[in-house]
Amino acid sequence: MPVTVTGVWDLKQGGSSDDAKRVMRREKNRIAAQKSRMRQTQKADTLHLESEELEKVNAALRKEVKQLTEEKKHLSSILSSHEPQCTGGHTGGHTTSSIHSLYL
Repeated sequence: MPVTVTGVWDLKQGGSSDDAKRVMRREKNRIAAQKSRMRQTQKADTLHLESEELEKVNAALRKEVKQLTEEKKHLSSILSSHEPQCTGGHTGGHTTSSIHSLYL
């Protein structure tokens, strides 16, 4: 019966089961490390997609703020030009300038 390389190794090492345990432990560790790297990559990908989505939302909100600021300027301008034309009619106890300051 021929002796294989493993057989020779077993003979030299005395057939130690510690080597087999070490090989199994290293294999389990290799698989665990591989899974960990995969989870880390998936998490990074998810965060990247979330970041891109938040950047889009942020850009849309900035655009809305800009439009609302322009609208406020326009309405303030209309109010300012209208203020001198007010005849002091009923304003609910407020002066025209106090109402004007509410919107500026």
